[in-house]
Amino acid sequence: MKATIIPALAAALIVASAAAAAQTSPPATQKTDAPFVTVQPEGQWLASRFIGQVVTNHAGEAIGDINDLLFDRSGRISTAVIGVGGFLGMGEKSVAIPFDSLSFSTDAKGKRVVTIELSKERLEAAPSFKATEKSFYIRAKEKAGEIGQKTGTKAGELRDKAVKKIEDMRGERSESK
Repeated sequence: MKATIIPALAAALIVASAAAAAQTSPPATQKTDAPFVTVQPEGQWLASRFIGQVVTNHAGEAIGDINDLLFDRSGRISTAVIGVGGFLGMGEKSVAIPFDSLSFSTDAKGKRVVTIELSKERLEAAPSFKATEKSFYIRAKEKAGEIGQKTGTKAGELRDKAVKKIEDMRGERSESK
């Protein structure tokens, strides 16, 4: 009888140990010692402050602004999308460049400066970048561009009507004299 109790007891202990280990061990994908960052580290920028940042060339000329950033699968920034040309976002085109082609510094007043070794003409001549994802920012910018074009067209039509009306009024005055 003792010979059958010991193997059964050993098997029960093995099963109980495995069950207890499964209940107390965290899943393999869960990190229990993840550090938390409580203050923005010096020398690091918030992405929200990066978007819209003016990009200059080495001559100090403003040649565009950062419209977006592309991240690779590892979470590193791989590409900067720069808006060049246009005025107030209208007529602007997006050009994508490798992120590591940008240099970062601060001026004498401590203002952040983003520089690239390309001329404004070179960026304006570069091929346009087309995003496959549409963020809220991109959709709003496209909608604003559409509204701007419609507004320009309507303003042109109203101007033409006003010019015609003025010409008609001048014609009526000269006929009545």
